[in-house]
Amino acid sequence: MEQQPRLIEDHIRKNKFDTLVICMLMVILLFSVIFAIGYILGAPPVLTMMLALPVALFYIFITYSFSVQSVISAAGARPINPQNREEKLLGYKVEEMAIAAGLPTPKVYVQESRDINAFATGHKPSDAIICATTGALQQLNSEELEGVIGHEMSHIQNRDILVMTVTVGVVGAIALIAEIALRMLWFSGGRSNNNQKGGGNIIVLVIAIIFIILAPIFSRLTYLAISRRREYLADADGAYLTRNPEGLAKALEKIKADIPDDPKGSKTVAPLYISNPFKRALRESIWSTHPPLDERIRRLRSM
Repeated sequence: MEQQPRLIEDHIRKNKFDTLVICMLMVILLFSVIFAIGYILGAPPVLTMMLALPVALFYIFITYSFSVQSVISAAGARPINPQNREEKLLGYKVEEMAIAAGLPTPKVYVQESRDINAFATGHKPSDAIICATTGALQQLNSEELEGVIGHEMSHIQNRDILVMTVTVGVVGAIALIAEIALRMLWFSGGRSNNNQKGGGNIIVLVIAIIFIILAPIFSRLTYLAISRRREYLADADGAYLTRNPEGLAKALEKIKADIPDDPKGSKTVAPLYISNPFKRALRESIWSTHPPLDERIRRLRSM
């Protein structure tokens, strides 16, 4: 435990570096998709390149600026009601964990859902938000709820919220633009390039189409790998904050047994939750947004 603060500082530095790398990667992917669209539509390559980079950078900036509001809107979350006893208790738990972590108290939101879940979002600790579902407030006891809040506070402390919140928006953008490009290509039938008969142009066209198809898959896989790695660390750091790994372990057991029949919000922001509300991670998969619950529970109980 004595080494935990140093490990957290190292992870914060690594997260800042990862944020820069991921943003650069997403700019490149976004630029490439926009360039491929321009090429398929027959636009001059030089003009397309001149337009694609500013558009990609501008979209990254817009995503960064409005990502937190987008996440809250997609989740359908609302601020807690201080008159509600369960929601008032949630506010107290968030405040306690913020004090333990030495951070400003995040804003507290609630999502109306029977699912047991929670997530954190924001750019930095000073504008962070922690949201829990009504199912978590009703089904978790005080110890278990504290474990869940400690986990989410660790995401804030480790600066996971920045890289995850921004990447959510950019991955969604790449997928949307790629889908629009494929639909445009389908309806146009590639007519804009009929005047380019050279074999080299055909090869480049095929490469552009393949890239449009693969770009959202590649960006999604990169995001999922990052998400899974951070969940393990947030589990460990959350146990350090609460000094009680068993609280989070018991909460994860309840989450595992609680298969949601009314998942709320958007699948785009599902990786932000403590457990995917649309598909529980019961075994390892490259498509999983989270590591397996059994392995997370095992690691907590081995601490």
